[in-house]
Amino acid sequence: RKINICLPFWWINGTIIKRKELIFLTRPRFSPGRAVRSNYIIVSEKLPEGFSGFKIAHISDPHSVPAEGVFEIIEVAMPDICVITGDLLNDDEKSTEKMDELIEKLVKICPVYFISGNHDLWRTDHREIFARYEELGAKFLDRKTEILHKNGEEIALFGIPAFDRIAVQHRFYDPFSKVPKDIKQNVEDAFSMMPEYSGYKILLFHRANLFELIKDSGFDLILSGHMHGGQVRIPGLGGVLAPSSALLSGKSMLFPKYTAGVVTDGGATMVINRGI
Repeated sequence: RKINICLPFWWINGTIIKRKELIFLTRPRFSPGRAVRSNYIIVSEKLPEGFSGFKIAHISDPHSVPAEGVFEIIEVAMPDICVITGDLLNDDEKSTEKMDELIEKLVKICPVYFISGNHDLWRTDHREIFARYEELGAKFLDRKTEILHKNGEEIALFGIPAFDRIAVQHRFYDPFSKVPKDIKQNVEDAFSMMPEYSGYKILLFHRANLFELIKDSGFDLILSGHMHGGQVRIPGLGGVLAPSSALLSGKSMLFPKYTAGVVTDGGATMVINRGI
């Protein structure tokens, strides 16, 4: 059984779900600016037969200005759903016009689900903007669960925010990346609020660099972003630098472990979008 994931990225990444495969889309942070598409197939015997061939378009980190061609790539892919794993907005970019336009277009072709990223929550107006996206038809999944149905069967889509609620109250306090002793507790607190579910589970989680903290939490598939492909990539070596927000996370800033593509550890698979 497959899930297909289609990833648009600065260039683009995307995903498709079949009972055994997925396909994705994605874009590198410092690319020329037009989205390109990557396809991944995720295979799982746990995925219900009714979801074999299910297709997910996965977007991350548009930072208020999505790459040229993103919508066209997703439209051609004809996904079952589209997910956006945070940093829809940039904290120092006042205009949200281009992101507003993308959301408005996407909801007309498939259901759209999104979670927050650190740059979203650093904005004082993120609640109003996210409420507007929900009015357009997108679903905000921070600390929420959505049961997806197809062919008489179901899987679950979960979302947790980029960091703890205290970060929303104190704009520059980001416990997920700047207070290492709080990181594990914040992740556990977020998981503790999720309902029990015994079927196939997909998690939307912004920070790919925290994979080691969430890989044993019972999720079959994790869709993430945040790392921008390592900012700069060297052929054969991969991403060079983690985002500055990871400076005090306790992880190495140089050649970070999780920057792009598909990672599997035990029962969990993570797909990392490089950003659009």
